[in-house]
Amino acid sequence: MAIARAAFLERGYSATSMAAIAALVGGSKGTLYGYFANKEALFGAVVQDLLDEHFLPVLEVLESQPNQSLEDVLGALALALGRFVVLPDAIASYRLAVAEAARFPAMGRTFFLSGPQRSYDFLAEWMARRIERGELRPQDPQLLARQFIALCKIGPNEEILLGSPIQPDDEQTRIIAQMAVSTFLAAHAVRPAG
Repeated sequence: MAIARAAFLERGYSATSMAAIAALVGGSKGTLYGYFANKEALFGAVVQDLLDEHFLPVLEVLESQPNQSLEDVLGALALALGRFVVLPDAIASYRLAVAEAARFPAMGRTFFLSGPQRSYDFLAEWMARRIERGELRPQDPQLLARQFIALCKIGPNEEILLGSPIQPDDEQTRIIAQMAVSTFLAAHAVRPAG
């Protein structure tokens, strides 16, 4: 996975072949095809590996704090998300998918399903439970998940995607996370009567 990730991120999707990856690994192309049906499948596995390494631990914040307040859990999640979306590998893989998706729609779809959609699904399940508990207004959990993640990405993420070398410091990341949580709760939280 590490070799395939480096090859895709350094060379791009179109310039990376299964034969080149097999050569870098030191095996045969046939062996590689024994694990992955095609290049799209290998790319999907690379995206899942990146997500598993960096983003799923972020989402595990949701599971590890079942009794904390909605605001506290979302705050921890927003902070972790803010750090994830500016990681060099996260930026590079997103750039790669956007740049190549028009020419390779199957790769773009694989990227979306292996990365962003998995994240939305995980967060949507958690939000559905918070709706059942009466903490969030009844709405489509998928849309809630997408909106929350979008709020957490506001800030330096877009600038970094477009080439800015400046990384946010901890204070800037904290402020963005607080704003994301405040905005989300103002729109969707159920406030106690009285």
